[in-house]
Amino acid sequence: MLRNYLTVAFRNIVKNKVFSGINILGLGIGLAACLLIFQFVRYELSYDTFHAKIDRTYRVTNDRFQHGKLIQHGTITYPAVGPAMVRDFPEIEEYTRLMPAGTLNIRIDDQHIRSGQSHFADEHFFSVFSFSMLAGDRLTALKEPLSAVLTEHAAKQFFPAQGADYASMIGKTFYWGTDTEPYTVKAICQDIPANSHIQFDVLISYATLVHATQMEADNSWTWSDMRHYLVLKPGVDHTQLEAKFPAFSDRHFQGDKVSGSVEKFYLQPLRDAHLYSQYEYDIAKVASGKAVWAMLIVALFILLIAWINYINLTTSRALDRAKEVGLRKVMGAFKTQLIKQFIFESFILTGLAFVVAMMMAQLLQAPFNKITGNDLSLWRIIQTTDTRTLVAVAALLLLGALVSGFYPALVLSSYQPITVLKGKFQRSARGNFLRKALVIVQFTSSAALITGTIIVSQQLNFINDADLGMVIDNTVIVNAPELSAWDSSFMQRVESYKHALLQLPGVEHAATSANLPGDRLARGFNLHLKEQTSAKYTISYLGVDHHFMSTYNMSLVAGRGFLPTDHQVDYDKIRSIILNVNATRLLGISTPEDAIGKELTDDKHAWTIVGVIRDFHQESLKSPMEPTVLMPTYSTYAATSIKIKTEDTKSILASIENTYKKYFPGNAFEYFFLKDRYNRQYHDDMRFGKIVSIFTGLAIIVACLGLIGLSSYTAVQRTKEIGIRKILGASVVNIVSLLSADFVRLVLIASLLSIPIAYFSMQHWLQGYAYRVTPGWAQFVIPLLAVLLIATFTISFQVLKAAMRNPADTLKHE
Repeated sequence: MLRNYLTVAFRNIVKNKVFSGINILGLGIGLAACLLIFQFVRYELSYDTFHAKIDRTYRVTNDRFQHGKLIQHGTITYPAVGPAMVRDFPEIEEYTRLMPAGTLNIRIDDQHIRSGQSHFADEHFFSVFSFSMLAGDRLTALKEPLSAVLTEHAAKQFFPAQGADYASMIGKTFYWGTDTEPYTVKAICQDIPANSHIQFDVLISYATLVHATQMEADNSWTWSDMRHYLVLKPGVDHTQLEAKFPAFSDRHFQGDKVSGSVEKFYLQPLRDAHLYSQYEYDIAKVASGKAVWAMLIVALFILLIAWINYINLTTSRALDRAKEVGLRKVMGAFKTQLIKQFIFESFILTGLAFVVAMMMAQLLQAPFNKITGNDLSLWRIIQTTDTRTLVAVAALLLLGALVSGFYPALVLSSYQPITVLKGKFQRSARGNFLRKALVIVQFTSSAALITGTIIVSQQLNFINDADLGMVIDNTVIVNAPELSAWDSSFMQRVESYKHALLQLPGVEHAATSANLPGDRLARGFNLHLKEQTSAKYTISYLGVDHHFMSTYNMSLVAGRGFLPTDHQVDYDKIRSIILNVNATRLLGISTPEDAIGKELTDDKHAWTIVGVIRDFHQESLKSPMEPTVLMPTYSTYAATSIKIKTEDTKSILASIENTYKKYFPGNAFEYFFLKDRYNRQYHDDMRFGKIVSIFTGLAIIVACLGLIGLSSYTAVQRTKEIGIRKILGASVVNIVSLLSADFVRLVLIASLLSIPIAYFSMQHWLQGYAYRVTPGWAQFVIPLLAVLLIATFTISFQVLKAAMRNPADTLKHE
């Protein structure tokens, strides 16, 4: 029986090459899209799953409130929080603390090396996290001060002579920056997997920080720069533990008496750290969970469209197979046998489509990886995916093949042999209605995807063209001279360095600053006007030199900019500050002009407001512009922003390097272009936009393949009618219009139905931006017209071929 099914199936495929080809190609494209997106989604969901304690590991997050207003929603907390939680709550098994240390300027003998990302981590780190160790003891490696753990990449970078002999690197030493005490390598771990939300090349023992800060890094309730991770005991419900945190906050912070803010703590599952984190000061490697699930929905839409094509094309050929069914029933075939035959054909077509899909996915793998920025491999994903997920995906594909084959099988097997053999078979109204409904579903999905693509593209263009309140184009950032000593001559040396830069051809401006556009700024707490002590505020602050505003073309609204005399070697002697307009509003100052001359204080220092500048986007347009204070500071950790002309970038950079090395010998010259780094904030959005655009195009192609098949078959079925109409005087235009009208009407209905779907979906997506476009009627009408135009062209091309035929030939054939 199986052999007979197989023979009949391949005979029908060969006999109807066009329809079989359209079905296989359409399903192939749909399955290829699903395979590619499945890789992407599976990889994004795999973050941190290699940790043995992932299901019991949580990170502590913290909301801070002043005057009932949320002022900070972040992952940073105070050093004493983790230890206190372990003491207060027996539900917690262990904890670990982290503090980011940036990139390290490493000195080994007379060689200077720039490390990758580094953190201070306590001795519990490798107990909480399951990073693989290559050499050294994971439980004691970070116990002593001045201890370090390197990844294999950093180990080979620091000690290349040892090659892969990691055991020989244990006990070796290096110096960090200008430190005079060496750090000892206590362990080497494997390179951190790309799907880890924590990334690092070097870990420095947290005990080093505790020793350097005279225990403040261990017991402070006000120093806010620590990340805490908790491992709960087996069986503990984290929501019940979290419910005890308000009492913990009241007990240790006494409202806002200790930190100046009302502290609220929460637990975030480690599984959510990558995809569901919209926190300030986050060290996690994050992506948008919304975008990931949206990609999966797009893939399912495309597959749905492809399966609908199969159903429509198969049932539209009912007349061709009616006699076959009639003869089979006369020869004794049962309805169940016929259903099995047609479902078997569906599985054969799906199998062939899957082969096509695998080949397409393999061909598109490299360009897809370039778009996603991930090193994905279908085979690697299959090997690393758990059996349950693979079974679920396989079941989905089998279910799709079964469902898409079952209805046509049911329709075809239900023909009455006497009726069809007499040639009196007619299409059912119910079958026609279902085909029309399925076409509407197809094009509703396609039109909604087009609308979404347009709005995403418009938002991304809005981001690129937005007025940031400063100009970041053509700005080269040269890293700070970290190996220079901070002394009374440093400020003058920086001034001389900037002056020398301005003498170089192609250099227009130069300035130094503690932070760069795109950085999350630190915040100052308990700030208030000197004459107002009742209300205290939190304001972001940015340390800059007196050239910063002119370098970034920032607009002064009132007062003056910084002068060289505003800078002081001793921070406590700084007296002048500049606010942005937002900060004046927060402080209750009615106009920018009124702010000039007023004093701002944190009860330890007092500064005079000398100027007010226009608000500017320090971070991406996802974040609102914050109240900010600019302070005139210099630092050995302040990078240099250099505005250049772009006619001869290579020559200009060489001149800048020579100047830098002249003034800061021993420091490595490292640079990047600011706009590239600033735009990294939108990497996830740009990736989402590209993927949506590509797969929307695939959805339209698949839908049009179905229209080609349906319109072509309709034209064949109405060949005799076309010939008669032409003899009676109908023009080609009349015939094309007549045969296309039904399809165009269906596409128009689908386009209208897509509008509310697209509107509510995109409104949800746009909520992630503090500054966003407002979709107008054009964003919804253009996709409607585009879908109509594409569908009309597709249908008309097929119908036109039938309408152009000689009626004598068609009627003779009939």
